[in-house]
Amino acid sequence: MKNFILSIPKGVPTLVAILITLYISFTRNPLGLSDLRIFPHADLVGQMVLYFIITLVMILDYAKACLPHHSKLNKEIVIAAAASVLALVIEIWMDIRMVANYRMTKVIAATIGAALAFLFYHYWLLHPFRHYLYHSIQHHWRYQHRRKKKK
Repeated sequence: MKNFILSIPKGVPTLVAILITLYISFTRNPLGLSDLRIFPHADLVGQMVLYFIITLVMILDYAKACLPHHSKLNKEIVIAAAASVLALVIEIWMDIRMVANYRMTKVIAATIGAALAFLFYHYWLLHPFRHYLYHSIQHHWRYQHRRKKKK
């Protein structure tokens, strides 16, 4: 699994996550469910979960690109903010066609999801992710030139 994760080119997971988000956002009924109402505001919870996953994928993609070094905190915050801006742009774009009244609650739910993903990564996933991949980097052919030579 480590070799598979390391073999994925930088930026591909982020691109796939953004494309999936665009597909889910612009497709009417993307999962094939016909207006399933489990509880009130289930769509907002779905929006929050969607942007939690997208932001987490984008941050993990950035963190993998930074290995063997730590990822920068300010860049992780920028990634989470970019996911929130993506939600805002999608909502505005969808409502320009219909009415100039976009739903700010969906943008707030997406922002909460992005913030939760940042906090989840920073407080619980940062060191296990680095530890899991870093030990495989020491033996991976792509990163052999980064190792210091012993004298």
